[in-house]
Amino acid sequence: MRLLAFLIVILAPVFAFPRLGLHEGYTRLVFDLEAKAQYQVAQTPDTLTLRFSGISVGAADVDVSSPQVASYQVVPGSGGVTVFVRLRPNVEVKTSVLNDGNRRRLVVDVLEVARPTQNPPQASSRPEPPKPRTQPKIVVIDPGHGGVDPGAVGFVVEKEVTLDLALRLRQLLQKEGVEVVLTRSSDTHLSPDKATDLGLRADMAHSKRNLFISIHVNSAPNVAQGIETYYFGHTLEPSLLAQVIRENGGGELGRRLTREAQSVGERLVRDLIAQSNLKFSRQLAHLVQGAMLQATGAVDRGVRQAPFYVIRNARIPAILVEVGFANHPEEGRRLQTSEYRQALATAMSRAILRFLNNGE
Repeated sequence: MRLLAFLIVILAPVFAFPRLGLHEGYTRLVFDLEAKAQYQVAQTPDTLTLRFSGISVGAADVDVSSPQVASYQVVPGSGGVTVFVRLRPNVEVKTSVLNDGNRRRLVVDVLEVARPTQNPPQASSRPEPPKPRTQPKIVVIDPGHGGVDPGAVGFVVEKEVTLDLALRLRQLLQKEGVEVVLTRSSDTHLSPDKATDLGLRADMAHSKRNLFISIHVNSAPNVAQGIETYYFGHTLEPSLLAQVIRENGGGELGRRLTREAQSVGERLVRDLIAQSNLKFSRQLAHLVQGAMLQATGAVDRGVRQAPFYVIRNARIPAILVEVGFANHPEEGRRLQTSEYRQALATAMSRAILRFLNNGE
């Protein structure tokens, strides 16, 4: 399997950003930069973040699956690009810069670190059978909106709440051994073009992951409150359709993307595999909705189907949650508090873990 990955790397075009090399004991990422390009590097135990200014490249989300690196995500932004490298445990990062005339190469090596052993067990005359390796579960969390798109604005700003909830949820899931991919981990957009942005998020719901959850905050022209959870499907209800259009970009763009999503829904009716996936999406939606209601005592607005663009082509169970109304005088203020957000994140985590562990 590693040989195949190595061959793919060798055949990749030289203008890839980054260029990737898989080697014995380490993974190398090479960033080709113009002389004027600037960069910053920051690291947490599970993520290496590289911020580049003065360059422009396309978005990407690539599974590496090496012993040192799980994946990397390229997120274009205003004036530059950010690359998030998801690290495996027990690695160290070394960087170097090579000058090549008017260009530079930033070389990032992610190396395995041998774990120290204490009091090793005495050798046994009978070798133990090897323990089976289980593939970690991978969950994609999509904090709705971000960057140039604030989303709903009321007592809270949607893009800020969704990111905070996603980061809390990621931390809770990682503690349980679940790998987490965020569509964004800061106040950024994947593209200033809304259709492209939604498409890039949707592309992350592919078959190598286990489930996809898109987090949003609601709004309404009239006073409304409560939590609702969606999985993909048709709707003819005018008020709900208006909400879908808003989440799909609003205005004529939102109407166009909603029509595209509805046409996908019509095809899914004839696709038995898609119908099975929708069944699991419905199960996940009910688990998450029930857990959030139990944790918060919020108004139950139900589990429903709707043609949200971001979950239209999901190859895995996928849902969209609306955790409350930004412009409701009570619920909006609750969403401001750390305690309420933690309760929501904990509830979502509990439901997701139950789903992943076949608790339904």
